[in-house]
Amino acid sequence: MRLFLRILYTTLFISNINFGISQEIDFHTPIDAPFDLSGTFGEFRSRFHTGIDFKSRGVQGQKIFSIEDGYVSRIEVNNYGYGKVIYIDHLNGFTSVYAHLKNFSPELDEYIKSELYKAKKNSIKKFPKKNQLRISKGEVIGYSGNTGRSFGPHLHFEIRDTKSQDAINPLMFNYTYKDDERPIIRGLYLINEDNSLIRSLPIRKKVRKVNDSTYTVDDFEYNGKVGIGLDIYDIQYKNLYNQNGVYKVELFIDSILKYSYKMDKIKFSENHYKKIMYDYISLVESNKKVLKIYSPRNSNLSFLKNNKFNGIINSDSFKNNSLHVRVSDWNGNSSSIKFKIKANDSISSRQSYNGIEILTDQKYTLNKNSSIIEIDKNTFYNDLLMNVSYQSGILNLGKEKDPFRSSIKIKLPHKISDTLELRQSFVGKIINGKISYINSKKSNSYIYASISSLGEYVISKDSLKPEIKPINFKSNSNIKLKNTLRLRLKDDLSGIKKYSSYFNGNWALFEYEPKSNMIFHNLSDGIIKNGENELIIKYEDGVGNKGVYQTKVYY
Repeated sequence: MRLFLRILYTTLFISNINFGISQEIDFHTPIDAPFDLSGTFGEFRSRFHTGIDFKSRGVQGQKIFSIEDGYVSRIEVNNYGYGKVIYIDHLNGFTSVYAHLKNFSPELDEYIKSELYKAKKNSIKKFPKKNQLRISKGEVIGYSGNTGRSFGPHLHFEIRDTKSQDAINPLMFNYTYKDDERPIIRGLYLINEDNSLIRSLPIRKKVRKVNDSTYTVDDFEYNGKVGIGLDIYDIQYKNLYNQNGVYKVELFIDSILKYSYKMDKIKFSENHYKKIMYDYISLVESNKKVLKIYSPRNSNLSFLKNNKFNGIINSDSFKNNSLHVRVSDWNGNSSSIKFKIKANDSISSRQSYNGIEILTDQKYTLNKNSSIIEIDKNTFYNDLLMNVSYQSGILNLGKEKDPFRSSIKIKLPHKISDTLELRQSFVGKIINGKISYINSKKSNSYIYASISSLGEYVISKDSLKPEIKPINFKSNSNIKLKNTLRLRLKDDLSGIKKYSSYFNGNWALFEYEPKSNMIFHNLSDGIIKNGENELIIKYEDGVGNKGVYQTKVYY
């Protein structure tokens, strides 16, 4: 298929980016594939999405190109995060990032493999010297893949300001693409902002479609402080089913624009605020991504700072008003939802509550039946109530309805005298009746761990070593015609902590794909020799259960 090029020839002014001067940008397309997006800048992820995701025709191995001349400033091989990733610094003050690659180009692959073998590590992060690995515009630097925290073949692509490392929406560089569909509004929610101690599921208002671009809900009465939340998504065109985030949000009150933002730039230091930009309890309890059309309490998001009004509707100020929220994608396709609100003082906004009041500016040590919970200052975004109990070995911190800004430490008492049993024990979280492993430490009296969510916790045990078995070869078989050796390496509870592999006593690189519980070795590395080869793989899980796999293969 013909190379799908989209090149920008334009003059672009980006204030506060790259010294705030006008530049003529002429970026090459980053991928040999249609400009179909499976993710947009700033949308909901574990954090704000700091790039755009290109679909790769549903397969791995599409060519990835450098968008401009430059040099490799960082290159990584990991089985988490961005997986195999390349960072290229360009002379115009921008850095481009290409993540989840299957393979690097031959030159880069030779460099990184040499570093891996020197370090005898299966993963590595390197920062080559300036101009050590020079790259030309349009040069193939790798091939699209599914490595790291990726859930399907694609390219995650970023453009950053090299100096600040702020992420910039790549679409600001006018890569053109087909997008002829308006954003879709699935639901409108009223989020109670009266009392930060109380977090309850927002009230959902049934949405009706008026026409192709307009939605509405029944007019409603309210009291106190409420925020508007929307369940929305955008698609590019029919039969491309990826539900992406929107680019721009605008709130009008009585036809006057009162609150707005655009997803142009994100500071990485602000990324964690995603936890409160979307309604957390809706996500946890209903798996709904409800975007707040207002500034969350105690947030510090630069893309919201142009607003004098925080977007929260207060019945003291807004008695009888018409509201209009408009959401738009990058290409200007927009949808609106319109409705009326009326303040009603007879509606009670008081709520009864009980529990331990946790204030964000204070430090706490809580004791419950010999269990201990240690909470530092600013652990949470807002003040909250905690209902804590410890019974029958289960520490219950209450429903998971308040997001953490940083972790807390819990200590669960134990009376385990057997050293093997103690080593195999850990703090686990109970999720839907199953135990989820948490990395833990031990003392004579406690097993303790750092946690980042409320819920139920218990001491559990992993007494089984990981399982390992070959996938594409057999013991004592001839592997001369194979390109790779693949084995299944799996642990169902505490996970694979580390492993090391050797051919004839020499360390060998086996890459790890946690999603498929597979490790594999490329025979092109040249580690094995002609004739008989002894393969030894040593492995260990999260609590220290160890195993050794040993076999012979012939080449």
